[in-house]
Amino acid sequence: MFDPFDDDLDDVALRCADADPGIRRVAMMELAEAVGARAAVLLLDGLGDADPVVRAAAAKALDEHDGPAVVEGLVRSLEDGDPDVRRMAADTLAAKKEPSCGPLLIERAEHPDPFVQAAALRALRELVLPDALSAALRALRSPAPEVRREGIGVIGYLKADNALPALMATAADPDETVRRATMAALVFVRSAGPGVAILLGGLADTNWQVREEAVVSIGKIRLPEAVDPLIATMADPFWQVRSKAANALGRIKATGAIPVLGAALGSDVSNLRKEAAAALGEIADPRALSLLEASADDPDPDVRKLIRWAIGRCRASA
Repeated sequence: MFDPFDDDLDDVALRCADADPGIRRVAMMELAEAVGARAAVLLLDGLGDADPVVRAAAAKALDEHDGPAVVEGLVRSLEDGDPDVRRMAADTLAAKKEPSCGPLLIERAEHPDPFVQAAALRALRELVLPDALSAALRALRSPAPEVRREGIGVIGYLKADNALPALMATAADPDETVRRATMAALVFVRSAGPGVAILLGGLADTNWQVREEAVVSIGKIRLPEAVDPLIATMADPFWQVRSKAANALGRIKATGAIPVLGAALGSDVSNLRKEAAAALGEIADPRALSLLEASADDPDPDVRKLIRWAIGRCRASA
């Protein structure tokens, strides 16, 4: 392989033009490690290769290159005739953070193809551009769930209070991935109000992943009014939800949750026992000592370590 810091890319350029698509694909992979404008140009040319595997390799390799031309090339590849190329271009584009390309992405967020719309919105999310809000709000009315989901992501990153009514309406969306995105986006809600009510309602969603996401957001916000609902959630049939609920109760430092967290120390699921021990350590209340000491010989070394830490915290607060 050529030296990635060598400006002379003549050899790899020849391989980019080879008749064998396998050789051209390897050349695209090599260019991911190259530096300079010429490497980017060769990769952009690769996006137009006759072979879709080569085009996908070029789209992936462009993850290591920056600049408006790179973003524009990837945006064009969102309309490629091959689904693998489209997906790779979308994944690479999502990793870019080029604010100067915001207008181009906002324009593509209005594209008639739902895939292109969703990919553009996904790329816009972390740019946090106020100008993207209108496109994101329109996306909430799309018949395509992937577009609605990515529009919610843009609104969540913008923390747009004025978009809260439209965002809250998506909590009743028929698609569970959209509802889950809503629970994640509502993490910017910081005070009591309808947004908090939506999050608490998410704890009763029919889909366990939506419930899990609601618990995560509640824990990040540290909602004191969520203590009782979270305690009830410790009986959820899915251990993943119970685990996140234990974490949230620890973040809130809910002393009222000590009994249910202590009971979780006896779970068959080691990850849940870890979260319960960590939560009791965060709460750091001496009343949890007997529960922790009773589980000090847990079979999982990671759980035992957390229990020892939690015991130390509880004793220090006595």
